[in-house]
Amino acid sequence: MLNAARLFSFALVIAPSCAVAAGAPAGALNKTVTISFVSSGMSTSASGQQKGFNTSVQRIVYISSAGRLFMKHTASNGRAQRGGTFDPDNTSTGHGGSFNFQGNKLVGVISYAGGARQITATFDPGFSSCTASVIEGAVGGKMQRKGPNGEMYTLTGVTTSSPSCSVQSGNAFAN
Repeated sequence: MLNAARLFSFALVIAPSCAVAAGAPAGALNKTVTISFVSSGMSTSASGQQKGFNTSVQRIVYISSAGRLFMKHTASNGRAQRGGTFDPDNTSTGHGGSFNFQGNKLVGVISYAGGARQITATFDPGFSSCTASVIEGAVGGKMQRKGPNGEMYTLTGVTTSSPSCSVQSGNAFAN
């Protein structure tokens, strides 16, 4: 796991650019990127109940022809599911995270009550395919965040697996 202080420092550096993807590469414009992975570990509820979790996460990012980022996030664990949509003009919604381009990479940092997650999509030269990586940042080996059921949990041993990334032309949200 990445040192949480380094991850938060990184988040502070890129935070000013979270609303607009200034400098989005021309090859990325008018494309939809889908990043999926599974997050697992142990969770402890506020009442002290412990259990393992296995949450499927999906982040869909549309890069408009003007370089603006529109996002949809879903997280599901069994029957519980949560998520939302985020536009570049609404940065007040917590888990939208800050995403921006760094060369051929789309990098996002999502801060939690305790800890953070960094999601990176690395594109081929033509922006027709990508690979995904996810780094979980914990404080003292623990993270705190809301689960898909809306309750706050303390998480330990968080790992990610099966990261995947795909690119399609056009706006997936227009359908």
